[in-house]
Amino acid sequence: MIPVRRLLGGRSLPGVERDRGANPVELAVLMPAILILLLASIQAAAWFIARATALNAAQSAVSAQRAYQAEPGVGQERAEDFLDRAGDWLEGWEVTVTVPEPDDTQVSATVTGQPLRVVPLISLPPISETAFGTVERFTEEEAP
Repeated sequence: MIPVRRLLGGRSLPGVERDRGANPVELAVLMPAILILLLASIQAAAWFIARATALNAAQSAVSAQRAYQAEPGVGQERAEDFLDRAGDWLEGWEVTVTVPEPDDTQVSATVTGQPLRVVPLISLPPISETAFGTVERFTEEEAP
């Protein structure tokens, strides 16, 4: 490759010497903003994963508790098992499952907790997800 000075007959391009060292300064100014945007996007992704984890645990609890003649506490155990296996996306979680009485037709489960924090100085809102389902039971067929 032929140097630019040689092509120009020993002269350099106008303004080339003035820009010397400008790139490291630009990078030093932009790098904090780039890092903040990167960490914020990772934190947002962690929040959405924690939210999906809480909703899946609540749905799993409802599916177990709404089964025909399910024992009380089955849904709670299923949700806790799911959250134990899901990893640390949701921290300090708590599961609340309504155990249906014999006349009840609905069961619900609520999972609350804090999302995993990637950025240490930012406090995030707690996550609370609820799922509902109809209890499986035999019913009498109504005459038309």
